[in-house]
Amino acid sequence: MVFVLSSCFEYETEITVNKDGSGTISEETVFGEQMIGMLEMAAAQNGGGGGQNPLTELKDEAKAKAKATAYGEGVTFDKIEEVKRNGGKGVRITYKFTDINKVTFNPSGALGDMVPGAEAPGAEAVERVKEEQAKFQFADGKLTIILPGVDEDAKDASDDSTEGDDLDPNDPQAAMMMEMMRGMKVSAKVTVAPEIAETNATHRNGNTVTLFEMNFDEIMKNPDGMKSLQKLDMKDRAKAAEALTKVKGVKAETKEKVTITIK
Repeated sequence: MVFVLSSCFEYETEITVNKDGSGTISEETVFGEQMIGMLEMAAAQNGGGGGQNPLTELKDEAKAKAKATAYGEGVTFDKIEEVKRNGGKGVRITYKFTDINKVTFNPSGALGDMVPGAEAPGAEAVERVKEEQAKFQFADGKLTIILPGVDEDAKDASDDSTEGDDLDPNDPQAAMMMEMMRGMKVSAKVTVAPEIAETNATHRNGNTVTLFEMNFDEIMKNPDGMKSLQKLDMKDRAKAAEALTKVKGVKAETKEKVTITIK
């Protein structure tokens, strides 16, 4: 429900790494004002059952604690905070770790849920990307982020398997899907403290490196933006990342190894 009923929805994962290799992982989910109204109305119609509201589900501390293990050995739940922004509401969940070398995460974990036509034959390839994890190596103040590489078995499969039907903006169903994607943003970032001395990252802003970002408002300004997403070759991460760099509103790291030296 979180990714299908989007309508002004933002999701950001940020990993902060300190000079000693410790740090935090924060997941911030924010629903827009319109979406909050829909969720609260749906919950009221279901007799006020909080479990029907994804915002309530996100505040479930037991589930947040259980998810900590998915980020790797030694990652522990820290806190849940409510977020309010521009009329919208959301949740920020923070985890702590003592050794970034033991942390794993998927920088494009939400991609499969957001690529139009994900129920089409290409869904299998999308699921494969979702399962791939980025890894970290840290020593002597230098952080290396190893991004998922090429699945050689999948690379040999037919390219046709990744293509669904084109989204026709004149089709009512397609138009509704595109409307629901307005205001949707997803990103994955790595921030270092106190600051970056040097990095080969493609997208850097101060002490933050963006590994993946999709802004659907910008994507849909270009009629071919959505078509480009549909025709991604999801079997090859590097190839898909390269293709994404040509779509306005998308940032994707094309290097398989990103190095960051902490000052």
